Amino acid sequence: MTLFHNVGLMPEVDSADYHSSVDARTLLTPEDRAKMLARIHSLVYWVGMLIPEREILGDAEIDLREVVYDLTNKEHLTPEDVARVNELIRLLKEKERSLERSLANDPMTLEAAKELLEEVCGLLRAIDELRSVETAEKAEFRKAEVMSRIEDAKRWQKFVEAIKHEPLP
Repeated sequence: MTLFHNVGLMPEVDSADYHSSVDARTLLTPEDRAKMLARIHSLVYWVGMLIPEREILGDAEIDLREVVYDLTNKEHLTPEDVARVNELIRLLKEKERSLERSLANDPMTLEAAKELLEEVCGLLRAIDELRSVETAEKAEFRKAEVMSRIEDAKRWQKFVEAIKHEPLP
């Protein structure tokens, strides 16, 4: 099963048509914009947010929620899985930064801004979930290193005990 599907890019919308069809009373105010940006940077941005079901990253569409679930519930990650996690984190960060810039600078309705905020927070949640996978894998590696050192220490201890109890010639 492939995780990425090629999709076409959406056609550009003429900004003159967009602005003439939007009621100014529904536009995002500077105060609302500031609150939304503050939410993104708060410690609890993820409360009530779901990882997006599907996401377009670059020129491909990914079943993001499914991929994150599969990677976070996998018993053992292969080096290819770790590389995929790192690449996915990189792509998600890139997309999140782009969406945050749009939220910070582009004129939009309050409704569009709420949808954008939800998407940004969902991407941040996906990044956090994927980082925990990476961290668990690193922790497993460190655990193996520590266990190896413990085994080495036990062997040395046995060797020293054996030498202590050997009669001298």
